[in-house]
Amino acid sequence: MNPNLTISVAIATYNRASMVQQAVQAALVQSRAPCEVVVADDASTDGTAAALERLAASDARVRLLRQTSNLGVGNWNTAIAATRGDLIAWCSDDDRFLLDHLRASAEYLENHPDVGLVHSGFTDVVETGASGEAAGASGKAAIGGDGGAAGSFAARPLRSAGALRVDRRNLFAYLLRYYDWPFHPSTIVMRRAVWEQTGPFDPAYALADTDWFVRAVERFPAVMLPRRGVLNRRHPGNWSNRVGSARMQAEIFAIVDRALLRRWPDASPARSLARAAWRANVRLRLLLTIRARLRSGHGEAAAGAWQALAHRTGGNMWSSPERLGAALIRWSAARQSVSPL
Repeated sequence: MNPNLTISVAIATYNRASMVQQAVQAALVQSRAPCEVVVADDASTDGTAAALERLAASDARVRLLRQTSNLGVGNWNTAIAATRGDLIAWCSDDDRFLLDHLRASAEYLENHPDVGLVHSGFTDVVETGASGEAAGASGKAAIGGDGGAAGSFAARPLRSAGALRVDRRNLFAYLLRYYDWPFHPSTIVMRRAVWEQTGPFDPAYALADTDWFVRAVERFPAVMLPRRGVLNRRHPGNWSNRVGSARMQAEIFAIVDRALLRRWPDASPARSLARAAWRANVRLRLLLTIRARLRSGHGEAAAGAWQALAHRTGGNMWSSPERLGAALIRWSAARQSVSPL
């Protein structure tokens, strides 16, 4: 056990001045303090840079990096690569650590030297305020108090009563079971060697963190701790809302399909069986997405899931059935009352 491991927090941000301040402050007041909080600003055009400069002036642990142009995924690579601690914790700019997140994560890694990274459960905060904020910039916000917030808190069920380990041997089974949420990015705490040996995020993916997680677990065991580590903010500007569920599912399909080819580079019954199971899993989930979007009257979202099913799950449907299916989906959805996604 090494109780002296230092912890760096990496945050990438863009145009979220108020939210990123709260993310940084929640990191600074952790029960086990980080040695630094590195924030990479992706050429924000609002007051983000000024807000972060004020934080850096008030606490020497805050280091601000500014991009001259918007890099997207590359901004995360900048933030993480600039850290100097023994352990690296990620935090999205719209999430906040719960008070003991870094302590619990670091202690597990110190007591289990064979584990490369840990992650944990989370609590949703559904934003209802006009500004999309759920809490003020107080210490109370960092520990899950409402801080005068206009929002509701809902703890996601924990996946197991004990630590849930995944490594190269059971990675595929884990991804089949936990397809929708294999991990929450803001809960990851890893050893520096994991980042150095896995390599940076691949900007070819919108879901670059999922691709990275799969590649990391191919090399290092990961453990999901039976606790909640962050407040996961649900608001209109969420990245997942912008990308859309159909695109996300199509990317997850591609990420895992490529991982299966890495696991079994040569043709074999095991590879064929695994790929068939994976494709069946994604197709079923896309069908369920179509049904859910039809029930809520979201025709374009349902049609997007249909197109992903037709072309991005290892097959290529003829154009006529695809167009007919999309037309029927839009017609059916138009007959429903539309509620927000």
